[in-house]
Parts: sequence; structure tokens; C-alpha cells
Amino acid sequence: MATKQQLEKKLADLKESLDAVPDEFKADIQKEIEDTEKELATASDEAPKPSRKKASEKAAPESGDDFLKAMLSTIAAQMASGEGTGVDSPTVRAIIKEYLDTDKVKLNELDKSVLEEIKKNQTLILSIPAFGKKIEISSSVARIPNFFDIIDDVLAGNNVYLIGEAGGGKTYTAEQVAMALQREYVTLNCSQYTSPLEILGGQSVEGFKEGKLIDCWQNGKILILDEMPKLDANTAGLFNDALAKSSKTRPSDKSKINSANPEQPPIPRSDNFAVIATGNIYPNEPPAPQYRGNNQQDLSLLDRFSGSVYYTEFDNNTDQDTTRFKFLYDFLVGNYYEYIDAKKKNQALPAPRGLRTVIESLNLKNLALVSYRTNIAFRVGFEFELVRAIAKMDGQEVEERGKTLLKTFKSYMVAFKEGSDAYNNIIRTTKYTEDYIRNMANTAIREITKDKDGFLNSLNPLVKSSASDVFKRYQDFYVANPVITQ
Repeated sequence: MATKQQLEKKLADLKESLDAVPDEFKADIQKEIEDTEKELATASDEAPKPSRKKASEKAAPESGDDFLKAMLSTIAAQMASGEGTGVDSPTVRAIIKEYLDTDKVKLNELDKSVLEEIKKNQTLILSIPAFGKKIEISSSVARIPNFFDIIDDVLAGNNVYLIGEAGGGKTYTAEQVAMALQREYVTLNCSQYTSPLEILGGQSVEGFKEGKLIDCWQNGKILILDEMPKLDANTAGLFNDALAKSSKTRPSDKSKINSANPEQPPIPRSDNFAVIATGNIYPNEPPAPQYRGNNQQDLSLLDRFSGSVYYTEFDNNTDQDTTRFKFLYDFLVGNYYEYIDAKKKNQALPAPRGLRTVIESLNLKNLALVSYRTNIAFRVGFEFELVRAIAKMDGQEVEERGKTLLKTFKSYMVAFKEGSDAYNNIIRTTKYTEDYIRNMANTAIREITKDKDGFLNSLNPLVKSSASDVFKRYQDFYVANPVITQ
């Protein structure tokens, strides 16, 4: 029987170890504490006399001792190999659980270094960045491809790279992510002339200038690297340190970078810092001819975007939003998605309809694209015609010499050079003659203005839900009404 002094020491060790073990073991330790306290209440200060056994009497087998020694030896050997290496939480738990299932090892029997290792390898608590953060976005923004994936990336501190055709909504997507998260954003328009001064800061003729990277890093803004592949590869390398330390898996106070100011100490990362880069290509190889302004980038830079690269292909929802009117969607987009789907599946291609689809079928994308910007430009050209028509119906005198859908089309076709094979093939395939476009616009205006349902019925399906807001916009739609003097 143990002495009172021994029991007191045992009780103190048990209580100290209670916080050092996983929750599933705490009940056993607490029971051991209670038993020890009861034993302590009746204990004597005298040391027990050792009992003598006959030489022929064999000691009772202690089944747990050999395993316990092996367990301690294994853990000690693994810990000796280096802090945090060779032994992890599952390993420690498996060794201890196997013994506890049979012999219930007492924590005060364990070496202090083993207890520390158990404590260090307790259950990992994963802190999800901004989980539960309320984000309010419009239905049109919610339809942006990969939008919610990109939100998660930004909250986790992952560097995002958006690839797509010119005018495909890359920068728009980046801006909408920043606005949805209610964070300021700074856009760096990348080119071969982008200087270290613009990135890290430095002395200018006006004094010391803060770099955009440093501003975003320390003030918690989103840095949008617009057209990142256009950077000189050596200049792009200036971002490597920050991009390597942007992840929330690294504590912000241990993630520091240097500015160009020699007197400023290393700057810790703000938790709201993030990077979204855009580009027309994945710059691990020389660019295609239509994107010859891009530069092949070092893999050390591209690796920092690994796992968060998204192709922003044209999206039917955004096409409906940007064209707004059904006739304009048919005119510009046509059966593009049906055509592309058949092409990907190596199926028979349908006859191309719509300007974008025809350009795709004729392999003329290297000359011009029908992008979201194109959609908006054509829509605005038609909206000027529509507003003038409404004003004339109200009895107002309106100057006719302004923007129209036909004039927008002529301006767009400059990219293909009138009289060239490319130009003629587009007109021949689409049948978009001047008379056709003029009549199409006039027919649309008549349908829109003929009755109270005309406007609603003219819209693309996805736009109808916000039709009142769309119509209200025309109340503030200004049309030039010049006064011509003699």
C-alpha cells in the first residue's frame, strides 16, 4: 500500500495531466483522481513492508508492462528524431488506445516528454476563414461561373488566376468578388512597362511613392493584376514573396514582406489581403499570335496560383444579361452554345447562327471577338434608337443623326476590313446586310412600344425578373439634342 506522501504526489500528477490528454481519456483520469482521493483519506505515513516470496513462487505476469515499455520506447524514439516529425496525432492515439483498451495505463506513469507530445498532437481545430460571413449579391452576379469557388479562395488567402478571351468578364468577375466581400480593391494594369516602383514603391520626383502591392498587403485590399502575363517575367518575380505568404494557413504575424522603403521594417500581412490575376493565356508557353503582347512566365510564379486557376469561358447567363433583348441575343450569340457543345463532343456541327457563332465557324477569332463588351456596345446602340423612338411618340423633336444598331455593326466590322475575304464571308454567312439590320431594329422598336407588355416580352428570360429596374433606367437615358446654329 502506498504512503500518504506517495498518494499526494500521484494525485498532483493526475490533476496536472488532466488537461494534457484528449477528451475521450478525461473520464478515466477523473475516475483515477477520485479513487486516489479516497485512498488518500485512509492512508498511513508509514512505508509498507516489502513482502517476500518463496524462490519457487513465480511473479504474477504483468501483461501491460512490456507493451507500455515498448510504447514509451517507440514514442521517445520518434520524438528524438526531431520536433513535430515522425509522430502525429493518429500514431500517438493508436498506440495509447491499444494499451488502454486492456490495461488502462495511468497517466502519472508516463514520462513528462510523452505527455507533452500527447498534448501537442491533440485534436486539430480547423478554423474556417470567415465561415458564416453574410454575403449579399444580386442574382446576376450569382450566375457568374465559378463565383462561389473564387469567394472561398479569397477567404482562404489562395491566389486566383482567371483565364479567358478578351472581353470575357475576367476583370468584371474579380471586381464583383471584391464588392461582394465588401473589400477595397486596387487594379494594377500590367504591361512590359510596369515598374518595380508601381509594385513595391520607391522614390519618385514627387517623393516616396507607396507601391500597390504594399498598399494592399498592409491595408487589407484585393490586388487585381489585370493581364498579368503581359508583365516582364523578371518584374513578375517581384510578386513571388507576397504570393507565397498570402495563404491563411500561415499566421499573418509570421507572413511578412519588405517594401522599397529601407527604413520600414518587414510588413505583416493583413488578413483581408488577396490577389486575383487575369490573363488571356496560361503563360507557361509562348503566346498565340492574337495575344502576342503576353510573355511566358516563370513556373515559380505560376505555382503560386496552383489549384485556383479558372477558365472564364463565355456564359449563357451573362450573354442574356448583357444583350438584354431576345432579338439582340439571337443576332449576336445565336446558337453558339449548341455549336460549341457539338464541337467538344465531336458531333455534327449545326449551321451557325449569330455573329459570334459565325466568327467561330470561320476561324476568325484572331481578328475580333463577340465579347460581353461587344454585347453591351450593340445593346447601347439599339437603346439610343429606342429612346429616340419613344421621345418621337411623345411628340418631341429628336435629332436622328446619332448612334444606331446599324452604325454599331459597321464600326465593329472595321476589324475585318471591308472587301476582304473575312469580311465578305461573315456577311454572306450571317446575311447581315444594312437593310436586314435596319429592319430588325425597327421591328424590335415596334414590338416593344406597341402595348404595355411589349417591353417585357422583348427581354431575355433571365432579365424579366428585373424588368422594372431595366425600364426605369431609360428615364435617365440622355440623348444628344443639339441645336444647330446658322
